[in-house]
Amino acid sequence: MDKFLSKYIILGHENPDVDSIISGYLLEKLMLSKGFKAEFIIPDKKIDLESLTICSNFGLNIKEYGYQKDLPETREYKYLLVDHHIRKVNGIIVAVIDHHPDKIGLKIPWYQNELSSSTSCIICREYEEYFNKHDIELAILATMIDTASFHSTKTNELDIIWVKEMCKKYNIDYERLYKAGLCLTDLNNLEEAKLNGLKNYKFNGTFVESSYIQVEDITKISSELAFIIDSLMTYVKENDLKLFVFIVHDMTRFKTTVYDITSKYYNVRSYEFYTSRGNTIMPQTEEAINAKLNLKLK
Repeated sequence: MDKFLSKYIILGHENPDVDSIISGYLLEKLMLSKGFKAEFIIPDKKIDLESLTICSNFGLNIKEYGYQKDLPETREYKYLLVDHHIRKVNGIIVAVIDHHPDKIGLKIPWYQNELSSSTSCIICREYEEYFNKHDIELAILATMIDTASFHSTKTNELDIIWVKEMCKKYNIDYERLYKAGLCLTDLNNLEEAKLNGLKNYKFNGTFVESSYIQVEDITKISSELAFIIDSLMTYVKENDLKLFVFIVHDMTRFKTTVYDITSKYYNVRSYEFYTSRGNTIMPQTEEAINAKLNLKLK
């Protein structure tokens, strides 16, 4: 018997973060409640320890749920993407729920990609009647973490209202979730920290990777930063990248510093506010890369 009994497979993005994991969990529950055969699968062999720990602390143990497994080789399954909207799969993508809208017009039967604080928030907000208190709490957790407790530029003001309404309605501890959303990166292992939240991009044929850390005070980690930047220069060369975008969020001042790293040098971008990677930093990176390519063509 084929171990993949689901007609629909739900996928979060590669190297899934908390919102990707929770939105996959929520969509699976929603679809099962509506009578669909659906299964959330995390094909990644390794998941960021921070994301695993945060989810586990709030009652979502990835190993116990058995989400980590290989994708089926057959093409007969239909795929639903959460927290991302572009992916190569061995089947048909029939639905997308994401909060990273762009100018790309994708022809997918169900395509919902809107400005929101998290994908989990979109799912729970529209289908609240299918979820219990714990599910709502998880959606709020994902929303807090994805926006650094509403300090990020990706924050949607309507989501703040929704979160506070849900906390009051279900008697959920808002302060606990707020503190969780400020999650600081463990810098005891700098080799792991330098690739925290790693994502891959391809801008006009140019391969770029990005990671980030959240620290209490950027002025107190100068030696750690020097090590990470030097190590990432080597990483760029070894992985044949044009650029690595390393992001540091200062959670005391709620400011963001970006290090654009190549194999030979790095440049620094400073923002006087907590800046979103998906909504601000990487779109600006793509614009800069395209501008350089256009100059070379002229």
